[in-house]
Amino acid sequence: MILQCFGSKIMGGKEKYKLLIVDDNQKNCQVAKRCMEDCYEIEIAFDGEEALSQINRFNPAVVLLDIRMPKITGDDLVKIIKAGKPEIIVIMVSAHLTPELSKDCMQNGASACFNKPIDFDLLTETIDKFLKP
Repeated sequence: MILQCFGSKIMGGKEKYKLLIVDDNQKNCQVAKRCMEDCYEIEIAFDGEEALSQINRFNPAVVLLDIRMPKITGDDLVKIIKAGKPEIIVIMVSAHLTPELSKDCMQNGASACFNKPIDFDLLTETIDKFLKP
């Protein structure tokens, strides 16, 4: 895997963008963090409530958000995020992504949707397209 990172310290000395990974599966969070930490400054939240707290404290540019979670689902959380901080790029992920679910996520404010397992090269490329000025 060769990640090209827009705006990171390894690409032209710029500061890293902040990425919040939200998934109730800790292993998924750790894999995503390891795959993307060269490109982004990363924090992790394991549920929707923790994610809301992290968003206010960490102020991420991007949220990588699992759709199926207990308590506050990704579907509900994307609406809350976009209502409070519409500038945040929200990318939804699911092991059970269907065209209908993807359409619903996009209508709720997601910028993109990805199937699990995630293609981290494609994800990074997609995020960078949204971050470019």
